[in-house]
Amino acid sequence: MSAAELRAAEQGSIGPYRLLGKLSSGGMGVVYRARHEETGELAALKTVRVPEAPMLRGIRREIHALRRIQHPGVVRVLAEGVQEGLPWYAMEFIEGLTLRRYIDELWKRTPGTTTEIITQVVSTSEPPKGAAPDISFRAFGPPPEEQRRDAAMLRLDEVLTLARRLCSSLAFLHGEGIVHRDLKPENVVIRPDGTPVLVDFGLASLVGGNLGRESLEVSGSMEGSYVYMAPEQIKGGLVDARADLYSLGCILHELMVGQPPYPGSGWEVLRRHLQDKPFPLSRWVRGVPPDVDTLVLRMLAKVPRERIGYAADVGVVLAGLGAEDLPRAPSRTPRPYLYRPEFVGREQLLAELNTRLERSREGQGGCLLIGGESGAGKTRLVMECAVAASRHAFHVVTGGCLPLSGGGSGEQMHGEPLHAFKPLLQAIADECRQLGQEETDRLLGERGRVLALYEPALADLPGQDAWPEPPRLPPQAARERVMRCLAETLAAFSAKDAVLLVMDDLQWADELSLGVLDFLQAGFLRESHVLVVGTYRTEELDSALRLLLASPGVTHRALGQLDEPMVARMVEDMLAMSSPPASFVRFLTTRSAGNPFFVAEYLRTAIDERLLFRDIFGTWQVAAGDDAMERLHEALPLPGALHDLVGRRLDGLGPQARGLLEMAAVLGRELDADVLAAAAGLEDLQELEALEELRARHVLEDAGGGRLRFVHDKLREIAYESILPDRRRPLHRAAALALEANDVWGGVPPALYPVLAHHWEQAQDDVWTFEYLEKAGAHALKAGSNVEASGYLRRALELDVQRGRDTGVRVDAARRARWERLLGEAMHGLSEFEACISHCLRAMEDLGRPLPVTDGGWGRFLLAQTVRQVMHLVLPRRWVTEKDRQTRELLAASALAATRLAECYYWRYDPLRMMATALLAANLAERAGRDSSVLRLYGQLGSIAGLGRLNRVARAYFRRAQGEGQLVEDPSATSFGLIVESMFHASFARWTLSASKSSEAQEVLLRLGDKGELELSEVLLGHVDYYTGRFEAALTRFANVCESARKRGHFQHEVWSTYTMARSLLALGRLDEAMPLLREADGLLKGKHDPLSHIINGGLLGMAYLEREEWELAREEADKVMAVARQYPPMLFTESHGYEGAARVYLALWERERVSGQPTPHVAEEARRACARLSSLATRFPLARAVALRCSGKMYWLAGQKWRARSAWKRSAKLAREMGMPYDEAQAWFELARAAAPGSPERELSLRQAMEGFTRLGCAGLLREAEALQARQSLLP
Repeated sequence: MSAAELRAAEQGSIGPYRLLGKLSSGGMGVVYRARHEETGELAALKTVRVPEAPMLRGIRREIHALRRIQHPGVVRVLAEGVQEGLPWYAMEFIEGLTLRRYIDELWKRTPGTTTEIITQVVSTSEPPKGAAPDISFRAFGPPPEEQRRDAAMLRLDEVLTLARRLCSSLAFLHGEGIVHRDLKPENVVIRPDGTPVLVDFGLASLVGGNLGRESLEVSGSMEGSYVYMAPEQIKGGLVDARADLYSLGCILHELMVGQPPYPGSGWEVLRRHLQDKPFPLSRWVRGVPPDVDTLVLRMLAKVPRERIGYAADVGVVLAGLGAEDLPRAPSRTPRPYLYRPEFVGREQLLAELNTRLERSREGQGGCLLIGGESGAGKTRLVMECAVAASRHAFHVVTGGCLPLSGGGSGEQMHGEPLHAFKPLLQAIADECRQLGQEETDRLLGERGRVLALYEPALADLPGQDAWPEPPRLPPQAARERVMRCLAETLAAFSAKDAVLLVMDDLQWADELSLGVLDFLQAGFLRESHVLVVGTYRTEELDSALRLLLASPGVTHRALGQLDEPMVARMVEDMLAMSSPPASFVRFLTTRSAGNPFFVAEYLRTAIDERLLFRDIFGTWQVAAGDDAMERLHEALPLPGALHDLVGRRLDGLGPQARGLLEMAAVLGRELDADVLAAAAGLEDLQELEALEELRARHVLEDAGGGRLRFVHDKLREIAYESILPDRRRPLHRAAALALEANDVWGGVPPALYPVLAHHWEQAQDDVWTFEYLEKAGAHALKAGSNVEASGYLRRALELDVQRGRDTGVRVDAARRARWERLLGEAMHGLSEFEACISHCLRAMEDLGRPLPVTDGGWGRFLLAQTVRQVMHLVLPRRWVTEKDRQTRELLAASALAATRLAECYYWRYDPLRMMATALLAANLAERAGRDSSVLRLYGQLGSIAGLGRLNRVARAYFRRAQGEGQLVEDPSATSFGLIVESMFHASFARWTLSASKSSEAQEVLLRLGDKGELELSEVLLGHVDYYTGRFEAALTRFANVCESARKRGHFQHEVWSTYTMARSLLALGRLDEAMPLLREADGLLKGKHDPLSHIINGGLLGMAYLEREEWELAREEADKVMAVARQYPPMLFTESHGYEGAARVYLALWERERVSGQPTPHVAEEARRACARLSSLATRFPLARAVALRCSGKMYWLAGQKWRARSAWKRSAKLAREMGMPYDEAQAWFELARAAAPGSPERELSLRQAMEGFTRLGCAGLLREAEALQARQSLLP
């Protein structure tokens, strides 16, 4: 029979025990009467329900911890084990009276009348429900004095002795780091010799880690029997030994007066525990000693720090009243222990956090980051905030960032992409699993497939398999999609309840996590119901985190040192004493530099060194004398020597515990218990013993879900640093093997790639190091985490060089080329184009395709690639796909590297190399049968061919760019091809075609959700609006682009839209509105390598200064435009605004400075150069011909070539009309009108044409100038 069947049938065997029948059952398991099959010894065997498999090891650790307890007042655990996944343990079978039965008999009550009510166990955040209370337990006030009975029914000495003996058991239990948490009369059995024995530790908790680093956990639920439950348990707060003392106070109250302090059931009892002050015992019964009255009131204090501190202290009071100790003394005295201090010294910041919580509930979320040195109390602060949020119905999600490296020094490698948000995604997955498909569709929908790359559990949620795979996007667009999906999912998650998202240790966050956080704070959080609270170490602040802290949407606060009164309060709490010696507090404050973690460590060391001890009366004492103080100085080093302080504690571990500690330090700050067990290679019981020792020494603690964690980061770092280098290698190897074996069937998840790379590198196994570094880099690239990807790939290349230097052996060139190419991809994603070029060139060289070095070499290379591409087009059957698979793969790799080079050369404004590498990529991809991988380049080739007037070739390339003839669909490449074709048509002033292609692209991009290229298509439509005279429409369109780009943090689109808005405003004559935008764009461009924008914005600024007659500033802008122009050939049609602005400034200065009969001013030469540049641009981009002719006409006019000037202006007006550019046409007519003779028909005709155009277009400034000219014309005779 299975364990479950045995449990149901109440027969059979579990372990070496035969079941004899059920004794009791409850929420945590079933207790059977059982007999050992060999010895015949009776036992109480308890099976423990395990809600989730990962909890099994944690439950076994707790059982094993109880088994180590050897005390006459604590039930002995005889054996423990697991049968078919069901944990069990056997306790000694105690013949005796329960304390419940004892109380019933003491107060002459019928047994069982109150049991149902007072033993109800609560383990929920819902209110308890119970039957109506028994009449004897109704909530009423103390009786009149004449009706009071005798205390403890005149058996006061017997009752006090019973209580003192319970104190002895609790003191021992608490010294071992165990809190019962469900102390009640039913869980105490009285032996025949009068020894009360604590039984049933179903809710016991290990609290060994209560002095180290706080853990980010919020219970939000109450557990225990509510009639005896401490207020902090009711609130779901942190529970320590003082909760047991509160329960003991309730029991002592019942023993003395016949009922607990707050009898009853339901919420009313819980409310009274929280709010009502108990009456003194002497108000209920006669004959209560005053010390007992005072003692019980202290035990029932609502706030733990106001409660009596130790069970031994209660025992001392009772002993003074004549209560007897245990008849059989325990083998050793209880261990001293310290309490977790109350929240100290950060009240103002906590109040600010609470205010931010309230604002978040009202839809005004935000981001607050808290910095401080390690141990300063950052985690404790945000934990208090999390507890407060959970009480106010917030959905609290907590998590932390983890480093990969074992020690605290050296280069840190970050974990998997987006790992700071993994707890949020896991919480959403839990919500979806619990509430089903409808909620899954609401929270995730199609976004789930995008986010599943970062949390695989999302892919298995109800209904997710019905959604299609997300379309492939360029790296930057894919990254933005992730950010948008996460923001939308977070918005849905916070729609019902506000969300507090706590992120600990952001100094270890990966680049994508910080990027998402920056994206959220820039727009989403301010109007959301989400508050993000993060912490970081000030001593490990990097540049990415500094940038985030400087963001306007982020509030950051720094935690300072604790002062002496704060340290005093902390010591009071930890020692549970009212007034520690001032000299000792002063010493600790100075020695610890006000760091809470150091204070705790120093107190622990002082206790270990017997410099701080509890005397026979239970009072803490500081060793006296000069010798003691000298020893205190030696034992408590300065914070800089913390390594020695912690090392002292770790050195006292046994060999097995030390070995397990070393393996845990290698595995990281938080680790899987099963992986630790496998890696350590200890037997089952050995591992449990070692874990119990580490817990008792406050090194490791349970993190829930089958995981363990270090009590504080510093313990792990120091433990790792103390491992000898030769010892580290086999430990890392064992860790790697255990991690790989942990999921044999599922394979290694991508989240473990960087972890395994780290372990294999430390184990000095190059083969597996390279394997996992490459996988980690490729996965990080796919996930949009470029910084992490570059780190992994760069490390692989460095190790390969190092191995080659040490052994003469390197990886093969093809693999090295792959690393270089992927590293180039990462650099491209970071907009580091020069670095991308460098790595891609090295990749080409490793692939046996080195590229030219000189310009002459590049020219010849371009010619060769052009010829080859023509042959591909003319004789496609001759250039068929290579048949050899390996050759095809190498060709494809080379094509990908060349593709990235072509894009980088485009942004570097290097047309020669751009065209050469674009043709090379196409040629290689076609031979590899992978031309789908270079679809985006076909659009560029089409544009190049079109500008070269090879229209048929251009059309062929554009068709390819849009996927014609491709077996693999790539909507992203299709949309990009449409955008490039739209740009091409705009260059030739084919406005209808240009707008049509951009609109087609938008249809695709809207489906893809690619906001970046959607903005680019809007920019093109805005240009169509502008050149065709729809200035208001263009203004609106560019304003929308600007807002969108600003929210996304896209610099280029933001600056483009800023100066193009100014361009429309200048045309409309709204100079005062245009000027701030142009200055804003100028500020955005400072220090940026964007020659195109510098040219355009400079030209527009020059024209604006010209309108204001600020001649020197206008000249300065024109000079800057031409200085940039001399470095680069014309690249885009919008450059015409830059050269127009420079030409108009120089021409105006020429006109202003010329003097009849004097030599031509020097500025005339600059004007000629600017006009020549404009004409050169017009040769490549025909839409600029009208403006080039207009400026050239002015140049001819100033040079005295009147006929040539008029001819140029007339041609300009005609071309502009033919090309549908009414603004350029009107300006050409205006130039003709100004140059024509006053009163002549030519002036009248030209002026009329200009005014009609300006009126129709809404060009108020130019219309005023034209009207002024007309007014002067009318004054003529």
